[in-house]
Amino acid sequence: MKNAVWLIVILIAACALNFSIKDTNKFNQRIFRFTYEMEIEATNGKKLEVWIPIPQTNEVQTISNLTFETNKLEYKIKDEKVHGNKYLYILDETGISSPETISIKFDVIRKEHSSLSDRGVNPQNYLGSYNTVPTGSLFSKIIDENDLSKSNVRGIYDFILSGMHYGKPKSVDDIYYKVPWLSSDSIYGRKGVTRDDVVKLYQKSKSEGGNYTFGNGNSIYACDIGVGNCTDYHSYFMSLGRTLNIPVRFHMGFPIPDNGEGQVGGYHCWADYYVEGEGWYPVDISEADKTPEKRDYYFGTLDPNRVDIMVGRDFILEGYELESTNLFIYPLMEVDDKKSNAFTKSFYYKSL
Repeated sequence: MKNAVWLIVILIAACALNFSIKDTNKFNQRIFRFTYEMEIEATNGKKLEVWIPIPQTNEVQTISNLTFETNKLEYKIKDEKVHGNKYLYILDETGISSPETISIKFDVIRKEHSSLSDRGVNPQNYLGSYNTVPTGSLFSKIIDENDLSKSNVRGIYDFILSGMHYGKPKSVDDIYYKVPWLSSDSIYGRKGVTRDDVVKLYQKSKSEGGNYTFGNGNSIYACDIGVGNCTDYHSYFMSLGRTLNIPVRFHMGFPIPDNGEGQVGGYHCWADYYVEGEGWYPVDISEADKTPEKRDYYFGTLDPNRVDIMVGRDFILEGYELESTNLFIYPLMEVDDKKSNAFTKSFYYKSL
């Protein structure tokens, strides 16, 4: 009998030793390595400053093996104090005389999840306005007109889902200008615009440096025009939710494709809202719009095919010349205290 007991113990120990990272995928998790890369042009003796967001471990993701390659450029890890994020900050008074590549690499274990406790987060900090996410006024009117209420968050989700259309057309030749994204016989948003109007607003914003277009998380634009990307859907959700005194947070990160490895085209964002005594429930309204069969799933559940990088909006960063930055997922750079786009960015993943 004793021999049988010891055999069982040995078998259990052997199974534990043989448990690998790949085995955890059985529990609806994704495990992958992520590379965030930035190639900077020479500044020719001018001061260089760079800010790059850094992910953190939380209830649904574990970040490990975090490494920084800055090619002798000195860096510091800074705390973003309002929302508790972290970022890399580079300051070099003499700049760089030749192009340099900066990369951040890390491993991620990401879980599918529903509600989170996040007990260290004060929900009252997520009731106010942001620069491009106001509350009250217009949103109070929308709430009254459509019988939206704090007791029915699903109603707010469905309202945005039915009123918004995923699309980010930059020209009439853009794929997002065409069916199935947008069509010539449809009108969009509270203002009843056409897809041509959406393109004109983008081009006007681009030439004038405004933010009344898709991709800026401008909730007034979202309800007026009704065509945008994930930033617009979830900013609209924030404005309505917070106007109803529902704490709502904004999350920004990257989507991770299903195949083994490759390049990530760009960011993704989502939101979560707080229920007293229960915690934070996630929503991904733009993904629900792109995959209607998952409409119910994305209200209260998130898949593990993503990594969360930053929470919040209107970030105040050390050394940054502007008072705050609306969104912070891509690198920010200044040369001689002036905003610069003299860099390229790339993002890669590899399943583990």
